[in-house]
Amino acid sequence: MLTRFSLPLVLVLAAFSLGAAQAAPGETGPDQNVPQSQPQAAATQIPFGFTLGDAQQPTTSHVAKLGSDIAFPPGTFDGALGGLSNTVPITGKLNIPPTNGYFVAFRIMGTTGRVEIIPDGDATGTATVHTGKDTGCKATQTNICADTDVTAKVFIKLSDAKVDGKSLDVGPNCRTAQPASVTIKALVPISLPAPPVKVTSTFTTPPFTGCVGHEDVSRLLTGLVSGPGNTFVSNLTLRCFSTGCKQS
Repeated sequence: MLTRFSLPLVLVLAAFSLGAAQAAPGETGPDQNVPQSQPQAAATQIPFGFTLGDAQQPTTSHVAKLGSDIAFPPGTFDGALGGLSNTVPITGKLNIPPTNGYFVAFRIMGTTGRVEIIPDGDATGTATVHTGKDTGCKATQTNICADTDVTAKVFIKLSDAKVDGKSLDVGPNCRTAQPASVTIKALVPISLPAPPVKVTSTFTTPPFTGCVGHEDVSRLLTGLVSGPGNTFVSNLTLRCFSTGCKQS
């Protein structure tokens, strides 16, 4: 009798065990007692656009070691604000066209060169939105401003260098070995119409690398240009906010 019913009994028990395992909560099916995760709503992204400098008051950078200023054509800072309440993240793309600069090396040698600002990713930071007449906001109508703290990391590239009118071959890849960090803290209007806001930042220029033409002049340029105490000065003018802006 035991032999006759052993196989059917084993099969029944196996089937029962399999069914129980499939129905056990937390194994292969959802546990009705545990809330299922819900998809998170996308963070608010409000696009904005600023113009940097203009023909009358261009964006400038002062090279401390050379005692010279570099003037850049008008640029842009376009990005997005993560909302309009409390302190929110801010990101943006910095775009400053290249320019030709004039310097006096060793106080006697006239030097020219093309200077290019190359962003190392997006500028990032935070913005705290303020409203009302007592915020110091200069917007002419709605008095809405953002107290911003934004850092842009940029490489500084040099090309077409000449010393006393003679070409100094720096090669095609002459730039700072690391990006310079330019931090801008300013209370800027985010409602139109809005007047320009002057911003100033002090930064350190890292050493140069890759300045190889007939010979490697990276150390020469590092000695002439690199170091602390350089300044970035620009007028930020709000071009658009939300309406009329394209998401970066």
